[in-house]
Amino acid sequence: MKSIRRTLSLITIITCVISMTACSKGDATSNNGISGADTGKFASGMTDLIDSLVENDQYDESQKRVLRAALQHDGEIPYASYSAAWESYRQCLVDKGYTKPPQNLINGIYFAPAYVSSEGLTEEQNRKLNDDINACRDARVAAIDLVYRTKLGNPEFYGDPEVALVDCLHRKNLVPQNYTIDQYRKESGLYMNDTNEHAFDRFSFDINDSDTLTCMATTAPTLLQPRLEIWKPLG
Repeated sequence: MKSIRRTLSLITIITCVISMTACSKGDATSNNGISGADTGKFASGMTDLIDSLVENDQYDESQKRVLRAALQHDGEIPYASYSAAWESYRQCLVDKGYTKPPQNLINGIYFAPAYVSSEGLTEEQNRKLNDDINACRDARVAAIDLVYRTKLGNPEFYGDPEVALVDCLHRKNLVPQNYTIDQYRKESGLYMNDTNEHAFDRFSFDINDSDTLTCMATTAPTLLQPRLEIWKPLG
């Protein structure tokens, strides 16, 4: 039987790190249905975010050049640069001896492989695969991906992805103004426990709407992981 393991998507990993290390607690707000939620932010603004990434040695110079250019354009990263960074990430894994990861793309947003087949891999090879994924991700695409997604879907820099998603749904008028973070969490819980192919019907919003997909892909991409192709690193 094939061994399939689920990995965290890139933005989820980054958000987890930011939430633990950089978020400041915000006061609860009644705006956009997020009353009572933690509205702490992981950056005070786009310049603050980009400066912190440029100063971080874990990201290679190719990413930093793109980020420095984005500073001159209010954090805007051209799609061509964003796409090239993801292609560099995929090629990095090829250079380490693996097959090229699938180009998981939803509504123009790239995803790191969420499901990886470990068939044929020893425990030691599995550990090396994880290390190689992390190394390629950090060096080639992580910083660019964070800025690109933040600019597109989380302009308030909310550290909690659920808060960011609900805020995005409100900003794009995809849910009623009385749609709350508590309602989203209830629907999300039902969705996570539903194995039916129509599980997305648990949500009040249309998950096939283009703007909805953008909100989900940029703020809470784990919701879309079932749509991603499995990567078989050894072919």
